[in-house]
Amino acid sequence: MQNLPSAANLPVLSLSNKAESTEHEFLSPSTIPPLEDHLARYTLSPELEKIYAHPSELLAITTSHSGSLIVSTCKSSTPENAVIRVHTTDARGAGHAEIATLKGHSLSVVRMTFSGDDQVLVSVGRDRSWCAFDMNTFETLWVQHKAHARIIWDVSFAPSDFSVERVFATASRDKTVKIWRGNKKTWKCVCTVKFAEAVTACAFVPEMVGESAVLAVGLENGRMYILSCLMGETEFRVLHAFDERITHAEAVNAVGWRPGGGVDGRWEVASCGDDCSVRIYTVHFGTHGNGEGKH
Repeated sequence: MQNLPSAANLPVLSLSNKAESTEHEFLSPSTIPPLEDHLARYTLSPELEKIYAHPSELLAITTSHSGSLIVSTCKSSTPENAVIRVHTTDARGAGHAEIATLKGHSLSVVRMTFSGDDQVLVSVGRDRSWCAFDMNTFETLWVQHKAHARIIWDVSFAPSDFSVERVFATASRDKTVKIWRGNKKTWKCVCTVKFAEAVTACAFVPEMVGESAVLAVGLENGRMYILSCLMGETEFRVLHAFDERITHAEAVNAVGWRPGGGVDGRWEVASCGDDCSVRIYTVHFGTHGNGEGKH
């Protein structure tokens, strides 16, 4: 790997044959993500295919756990554009074909997540609603209007072993995390956890930690918390508050647990924030997943 080139340099087509500088511009500090032209000229990750699906800038995109589906949304102020477009990755040489359009929101959808078995997709958005879709038939299972008092920023499914019904969490600017439980026929909020600031991110550990479901939460002020709930119960409690000296200085944009499970009760969780940093923490749980978290 050490012998491989670290970058590429593709000169811009022009009428001049003057040699271009080969300085590694891609390494220069930047406060914004690299643009398409920058990636094409200075990196070794060439574009393979473009998918034109939305009328405006994309806000959210994710894939199913099996990798067979891609779902995406765009910025929107109308129900016509506030749709989720589903593309298949198995188009047999014909490109990534669009196979469904999911409707239910009236404003921009900002986050989506698949259940562990890829059977259900849940989306949240600026209209303060969440929608659940059957990903076998692409039918709308449930639309929960006014699920929160403000925009819903994030959503995450609990491990399937936690309950016989499906359980997921929603995080909102109204300073709450709500836990929802249900099936194809009915859904209800079973728990609400309040915080001092707007909640901007949340993520369940993808499997049970001992006898508990564990949820990481990030706030608009950069603080992070760990919530947990024992199997068979519905009340989520704050298990641990991260030391503010090692959390973000600005809003937490996303949190995610390391795939592959924990080792000796220790799990790794990563977060990214508006302070342009990515932080990785090690959290240690007790035997039943209800001990003190450490980082």
